[in-house]
Amino acid sequence: MKRREFLNRTLIAGSALALGTGCQRRIDPAVTGNTEPSGALIPGTGTTITEPSREIPVLAETDVLVIGGGSAGTAAAIAASRAGAETYLVERYNHLGGLWTGGLVLPLLSTHGVDTRKTRRQVMFGIGGEMAQRLKDLGMTIPNRGTRDTAGRMIDPVVDPEAAKYVLDDMIVNSGVKILFHTWSVNAIMDGNSIKGVFLESKSGRMAILAKVVVDCTGDGDIIHWAGEKYDTMKYHIGLVHRLGNVDRIDTTKPGYTKMPVGNPTPIPSVNWVNMYGRGDQDALDVVNLSQLQLDYRREIWESVEKIRETPGHEEVFLLDTASQLGVRISRILEGEYTLTLEDTMTYKSFDDVIGICGAWTTMLYNGERVIPADRPMWQIPYRSLLPKKTENLLVAGRCFSFQRELMTDARVIAPALITGHGAGAAAALAVKDRETPRNIDIGKLKKLLLEQGAWLG
Repeated sequence: MKRREFLNRTLIAGSALALGTGCQRRIDPAVTGNTEPSGALIPGTGTTITEPSREIPVLAETDVLVIGGGSAGTAAAIAASRAGAETYLVERYNHLGGLWTGGLVLPLLSTHGVDTRKTRRQVMFGIGGEMAQRLKDLGMTIPNRGTRDTAGRMIDPVVDPEAAKYVLDDMIVNSGVKILFHTWSVNAIMDGNSIKGVFLESKSGRMAILAKVVVDCTGDGDIIHWAGEKYDTMKYHIGLVHRLGNVDRIDTTKPGYTKMPVGNPTPIPSVNWVNMYGRGDQDALDVVNLSQLQLDYRREIWESVEKIRETPGHEEVFLLDTASQLGVRISRILEGEYTLTLEDTMTYKSFDDVIGICGAWTTMLYNGERVIPADRPMWQIPYRSLLPKKTENLLVAGRCFSFQRELMTDARVIAPALITGHGAGAAAALAVKDRETPRNIDIGKLKKLLLEQGAWLG
């Protein structure tokens, strides 16, 4: 019997390869440290249904499987494929870039940090830097008004979302990544403590992809949850971004004109993006809650725009679009081999396994004092913060990598997602090439590969 035939027959029907925690394998929060029991994320009827066993077709067996095509997942897939690994990327929406594009969170934040000479400089390079440069070359970036370098110049580009989708698609295709849009990951395929692949759902039905290394770039840490890893769960503000058109036609000379909240500029002169902080203490893992927020926010945005249009001078402003993704800022955070701390990021802590350098974009409270972005040190991200403690052949990138809650404001934005994605993808490819687990790869080789791919390690 051929290996593929064997796997097709045994994935469900009694083999050692098992479903992850989402099916039958419950996790006791008191034992694992998880704050949610498997299968009980939201209130239900109290009844359950047993799903009959069935054979699941294997779509592919690949070297690297990246789940989630946000900024982290796109960078991871490109890095892995460019390093010679056959790579699949699975994305639930119809575009890449996640909240950066579909979420209309357009500023590429934390690209700059203060070096030891107290100069604020660019620190994000590599694949993320390549994306930013390509968008700049297209004329599809403008400097962000909210962040400035030491000389007072505006930094951290604001991008056009459609241009970013185009650039990311082009980079994925040219890197040789095999992409699946409109596809959800629904469970992990486990063999003891080793992940062997992921179950997927789409219009084509349920299927599986088997992989030598899996990279969790879901943002919400779905794969680490199904694999039974420890993590922290954090509730926070969830918003919904929208864009306004014709902002260049606002007539400030019209009698009765009053300045209204019309957001911030984008590369398209007539279009502004409008952020929403949203309600606090929100559970991003509760689909009933997310559904209600979606309804409420869209209504609130429409009513807000109507008030703007009724204000003299703003009659031609219109609602261009609302984001296709809710603005979930944080949910699960991995408890990894190393948890990066706020202290690490404020003291220039150096790591032997550094995979990238990140900056800062917001004021942070440290030792009882407010430290503004212009004084915030650049900080290293260690490879160990991408490694789960238990599960073999699994890496994590994006806003669910291992960091202290106090660091959340910086660690969850686009630049660190691109940096951790780049590091995870390169590590996954190296593990496949050297026939090692990600935990046991040669860190010197990893850093060499990252440098070859344009990363900056300080």
